[in-house]
Amino acid sequence: MSQPVRFHPLAEADLVEAWSWYEERQPGLGDRLVSAVRTALDTVTRWPSSGTPVIEGADGEVVERRITTSGFPYVLRYRTIDETIVVMAVYHQRRHPDFGAERSP
Repeated sequence: MSQPVRFHPLAEADLVEAWSWYEERQPGLGDRLVSAVRTALDTVTRWPSSGTPVIEGADGEVVERRITTSGFPYVLRYRTIDETIVVMAVYHQRRHPDFGAERSP
């Protein structure tokens, strides 16, 4: 069973910025990035624990995970909140690995 997905407003802006960058270089390439993000999200909605843990709470419980996209050097940071996948950040792998960590749901 798949879980619903929502994007943090800044994560949505991250994705739009990346889409625009790719579209400026080659029309249609941004759409391929969005498709790769959707594919990654399909995996996450089916298996929410499949991502690599990146933030743990004081009790050792995983608070936030990350998953990479196929074909693009992008990462999605996400949390599971009340049975909903919340994408906290979408960023290039060359950015600092803590990119978006300060965002609160």
